Amino acid sequence: MSLSLNEILDIAKNSKDLSSLKPLLNTKSMIVRRALARNEHIDESMANILAFDPVLNVSYMATKNPNCTKIRDFSQYKLSNCVLCEKDERELDCTNCENKKIFR
Repeated sequence: MSLSLNEILDIAKNSKDLSSLKPLLNTKSMIVRRALARNEHIDESMANILAFDPVLNVSYMATKNPNCTKIRDFSQYKLSNCVLCEKDERELDCTNCENKKIFR
């Protein structure tokens, strides 16, 4: 049986089972990796990997995780409201978000 996106997001955000969480490090879904980065039950290794994710939405959140020991300097980036967004990933609707700003 296949899990829905919301079920995967729930696991990424809340699970304490590292064996369930580690495979999510390699998912193509940015939103799943972002939820994983915000999970305070991930270990230091996972948090540090996510801190250098190529997607700022993920890496920024990972550096805010208390288990992250790597320091990233984001001062060279103009962080959009999307990167700084604190909404639960299970409730995000980026397409219709009022706070969304497009930087070109």
